[in-house]
Amino acid sequence: MSTISPADLEKKVKDKKVLIDTNIVIYLTDKVEPYEGLSRLLFTLIEEGNVNAIISVVSIGELMQGPLKKGLTGNALKVKEYLLNFPNMSCQMINEDVLEIIGVDNRIKWAKLRTIDSLIIASGLKNDTDRIISNDLHFKQAVPKDLLVSFDLE
Repeated sequence: MSTISPADLEKKVKDKKVLIDTNIVIYLTDKVEPYEGLSRLLFTLIEEGNVNAIISVVSIGELMQGPLKKGLTGNALKVKEYLLNFPNMSCQMINEDVLEIIGVDNRIKWAKLRTIDSLIIASGLKNDTDRIISNDLHFKQAVPKDLLVSFDLE
């Protein structure tokens, strides 16, 4: 499968507020090709202040599970601290405000999502994100193309 070009990714996210899905971070931490370079570019843009990012506490929890399953508790805690303190990125906790978005925002096909995905997407919408960055198939089926940025070309 072909991927979006780095220039196109930058064009779609520059000066925007974006929600980062779990898989985008995994591409970077686990060096998953052909997506690692795109993920690295995205995080560089965020770090430099060219993009503002939101990550759901659900995604951070998911990202901690990989190291925890391998018995690497210290690594899991480092992942959490790194993401909670990443420049120009904030973490959205799950609260009543996030829950009130699920099923209400008509742009999203909520029935096509897993519960965890609904929580992640609602976390972004709560923060008025301009783009949702994900390669997840469920996201692709539920989020309108003008809101979703996928690393894969459709």
